[in-house]
Amino acid sequence: MRRRTIVLRQRNICKIPYASHVADRQLFLKVAAVGAYVERIVDQQLERAGLPAYLLGLLTHIGAHAPVTPSTISVASGVPATTLRDNIQRLVDRDLVRRSPNPADRRSYLLEPTATGRRVLAAADPALLEAYLALEGRLSRPLAEYEAMLDELAAALAAGVRPGGTESPEQEVGRRSRIR
Repeated sequence: MRRRTIVLRQRNICKIPYASHVADRQLFLKVAAVGAYVERIVDQQLERAGLPAYLLGLLTHIGAHAPVTPSTISVASGVPATTLRDNIQRLVDRDLVRRSPNPADRRSYLLEPTATGRRVLAAADPALLEAYLALEGRLSRPLAEYEAMLDELAAALAAGVRPGGTESPEQEVGRRSRIR
């Protein structure tokens, strides 16, 4: 009985009733919930490698585009440059990524995975493949359809972000008050 209750709660987690005069807009809630599930699954799969999902995503972007600038990674990942800076440092501290001077822009630097970083990426592949195959078996449509919809959604969301990932002062104050 308990398992059934948990499943029913999970199905309804994003079905919050709105006042009748407010449009039922839950896409942001659903996307956030999906992101949380993805992070949990990836964390479970990568437990053996000792690398959290958020760092693997960054390492994957760096590996795919290397040598690459942080601003390029920011655009590719949708993560603000200020957030990336700390996570890049975490990868450097773990000897997974190396920084080198950017010959095209002396104010910037280039990132590329180290040999250790490439080994971690290679070790993550089979674990993530296992998770992908398990997920694909539970989907009612081909995976490519979901990926196409997510690409479209990501592009629409990216178009709504202020250039450079900066917040207006009002947004920053609102965000900070919610965090406290």
